[in-house]
Amino acid sequence: MPGQNSTIKLKELIDDAETLGDVAPALFTGGFSSAPALSIANDVIAAMLLGGPNGQPFNWKWNRIICPTFLTISYQQDYFVPGLVTLGWLENCFGSFINEQSIPKQIIPMEVRKDLDRTYVQTGRLDKICWLYNNLLQTGTWGAAPQGPTNGFPNGQLNVPGSGFSGLQNPGPGVIYTNPLGLLTAVVNATTGITDPNGNLWAVTTYGTCGMTEPTWPSNPVYPTYDNPNITATTVTDGTVVWTAINPKGQGFRLNPLPPQSGNVWGVQPVGQLRVPKFTDVNQTLEPVPDDWATYFKQGFFCECYRRNPDPKVRAKYKEEYSRWMKALNDAFDQANREMDDYGFYVGQSIMDPSYYNGVSPAWPFGPY
Repeated sequence: MPGQNSTIKLKELIDDAETLGDVAPALFTGGFSSAPALSIANDVIAAMLLGGPNGQPFNWKWNRIICPTFLTISYQQDYFVPGLVTLGWLENCFGSFINEQSIPKQIIPMEVRKDLDRTYVQTGRLDKICWLYNNLLQTGTWGAAPQGPTNGFPNGQLNVPGSGFSGLQNPGPGVIYTNPLGLLTAVVNATTGITDPNGNLWAVTTYGTCGMTEPTWPSNPVYPTYDNPNITATTVTDGTVVWTAINPKGQGFRLNPLPPQSGNVWGVQPVGQLRVPKFTDVNQTLEPVPDDWATYFKQGFFCECYRRNPDPKVRAKYKEEYSRWMKALNDAFDQANREMDDYGFYVGQSIMDPSYYNGVSPAWPFGPY
């Protein structure tokens, strides 16, 4: 498949392991070998992707994911991203003044956090982001008060001086969702994420005007899942607005502080690591592990076979084999860090800096001393 990292199948590793006396017995259970082999493979890939023995993250480039960009809405802190179910954790993020007419567009770095509190604080610049499961994000309710902009407001917007509206609004009869793409000033749309009466989650995927009566929400919508990320999600038409079903255990985002009423429209671009894949068939490739990193997977596979060996003497070798494997992974990770990170800080002024300017810089960190 184009774009795949791996061409090596799990079965090739199993065939290799079956030739080794100490390793092979762990692969056979009642004459059926695929179940223990798949379990071992899932343990190995989890260890490779979730981190080292001291909890340090292995943020391999080959497992990196660029999440779909989402656009900020005035006063909206939480955002569903339809179809996002494969994010494991965030590495970094940036925001782009996406509607800026001059080139280059403004790019601002954003801090990644484990969690962010709910807030009402607003600024014109995005500072922080975290990911949360969608069922933990704030949502609105169709038809509940207060409702968002309707035809009674110029251009269907609430960012009109003197309109008297602020805060999160709900969709409802005649409520207008204005597409922020192309606008130099953000609009105060109703919230783009809601919970329906059945407890299901929905996100706006087509801007327009809501119908005059609440749409009929299916009780069992379908949406992409961890096991089937390519399934087409259920959609509901609401006037000219289209709502798309959201997986409650998919990944969405929370920003802090709030995008303000009349600020820039930011395109937010999170970057992270993929969730740990699941092996269900011995004919699967080692994806996402590239072919030139497969030796580390194989080493871990053999190592885990020691842990499952029925012979206590052979099983006792596991601790030493595991230490060797972790050292190999750490060495491999350190080797991948040969390039200097763009993140960090440099001295801007010497501790013994004189009163006059001396041009202290990373290239001349100690000034004239």
